[in-house]
Amino acid sequence: NYPFMKIILFVILLFPFALVAQEEKPIKPRNESYITMDLLSTYYANFDGKFFTPRRRFGFIKNINENSKVGLSLGFGNRATSFYNTGSKYLLWEIRPEYYHIIKSKEKAIFYYSIELLYINHNEEFKSQTFRSQQNNYFSFEEADYNRQKLGVIPKLGVFLNISKRIGINIYSGVGLKYRINSYSNITNLLLNENFEEESSPYYRNEGNQLGIEFSLGLKLYYRLKK
Repeated sequence: NYPFMKIILFVILLFPFALVAQEEKPIKPRNESYITMDLLSTYYANFDGKFFTPRRRFGFIKNINENSKVGLSLGFGNRATSFYNTGSKYLLWEIRPEYYHIIKSKEKAIFYYSIELLYINHNEEFKSQTFRSQQNNYFSFEEADYNRQKLGVIPKLGVFLNISKRIGINIYSGVGLKYRINSYSNITNLLLNENFEEESSPYYRNEGNQLGIEFSLGLKLYYRLKK
């Protein structure tokens, strides 16, 4: 496990709430737009560190008025762009539109709540593994193509924190809903594994559709565009 990384994520989760509670003279919201780059998405992994879904994510946030912004983030990952040893057929792309409402604006920080929608399409090739079918039977196989689609909606709380005239960091956290669709195809040597037992299967080994909770923790670098 990665206890240090979990501590960092916990701090990110609490940071926006702590900043909102600080007392500082508010100012009129600024007319700013941003170009963003996600600093954590290239390191995405599940908590046991055995399955990686890295991607490079960039975005643009446009100011609408003093109280509102809209944004769009696009992510892409494959073997060539990954720091990890992913499979040769690893391919992931995502799209994330978002609406921001400004809560409070201070000299060096803009606090907001937002609603983010997401869609992820993820492909892998698995070898010599096991998966659980929609009928709760376990099957083993020699090779198989895996596809995951995920849709979600996430309310978030965050802050744009300026660290220089043009550069800043965006810290945010949130909890929402996700709907995941897992499918396996082009399976070679599929065998029913009657003796296989597992208390909790990782999400990528569960075939079918599932509704669940989606957590969001993030850290972005942004470049401020001012009129």
